[in-house]
Amino acid sequence: EIAKARLHPTTIAQQWRSDTALRAVRQGAKILLSPAPRTYIDMKYTPSTELGLRWAGFVELQTSYDWDPATFFPGVTERSIVGVEGPLWSETIQNITGALYLAVPRLPALAEVAWSAQGRRDWESFRTRIAAHAPRWRLLGINYYPSPQVAW
Repeated sequence: EIAKARLHPTTIAQQWRSDTALRAVRQGAKILLSPAPRTYIDMKYTPSTELGLRWAGFVELQTSYDWDPATFFPGVTERSIVGVEGPLWSETIQNITGALYLAVPRLPALAEVAWSAQGRRDWESFRTRIAAHAPRWRLLGINYYPSPQVAW
């Protein structure tokens, strides 16, 4: 909603709805991307996932991983983007076990999206690498979502 105001070039606007990003960039602002259908960690993975919300759709692991922030919104280029955010609204989460279930493995997927150049990312490579973490997560008692998109 900040894009409705007059912005300065030092402004950083958070994008979570599609109509805010371009308006802010046109005023010279930078963007922190958090498109809900890709990055909201509090969304359900699938319709049958017990935890999470569904207002932004279902966000499976590949959905969180397989997108390019620099081309996601027409008119918003890489120069305008300062980062990617993975919001976890916790009003429906009752404990850390639930929070971990929603965050893992999506959070590592989003980290790679944010920190790795698009040309260096590959879904097939990622799903193999993320599967290697499952034994450690189980040992540590981390309640993670065993996505059927990964051969755990």
